[in-house]
Amino acid sequence: MSDVKTLRLASAQLSKASVEAFLVYQRTLLAGLAGSSDEAHASWAGRFAFAHARALQESGLDALTQQRLKVAVSEYAGKRSAWLTVKQRVAEAEAALHLAKGQGKPVPPKEAALLARASSELHRLEDFGEFSSRYGEGALELLQARELEVVTLHRDLSRLEGSGGHLHP
Repeated sequence: MSDVKTLRLASAQLSKASVEAFLVYQRTLLAGLAGSSDEAHASWAGRFAFAHARALQESGLDALTQQRLKVAVSEYAGKRSAWLTVKQRVAEAEAALHLAKGQGKPVPPKEAALLARASSELHRLEDFGEFSSRYGEGALELLQARELEVVTLHRDLSRLEGSGGHLHP
């Protein structure tokens, strides 16, 4: 339990204002990375540096606070994004299963295996107990209230960062 206390003290404490500032940072960073294609921004590192500096300025965050918020928000958004991906794959597997049954064909083994383990995987991905212990129940509620935006920005930035270079800390 003392490890949780230590982690909580070292972690960003999320508030409505800090979550909003971080989302401003992410929206500005995303726009800057997606829209910078001139000579000054030719390299990925240059594009990121300019977009990051502008995003910090627009959000009012300092670099340390931004990094601490990124850890917390990414932990939440990554887990919710994985949950959404599993839910989508389950829906696709169920559709394939119904199609096969309707055509009198055997259940495809890949879909059967996915459906067999999906329930336990979804249950694991729905458990935010560790997150709540580290960041507090209020932080979880703040992110859940903005879940669509938080997860969408996380996915969009991850996709964009992955296409230009590996930027994850």
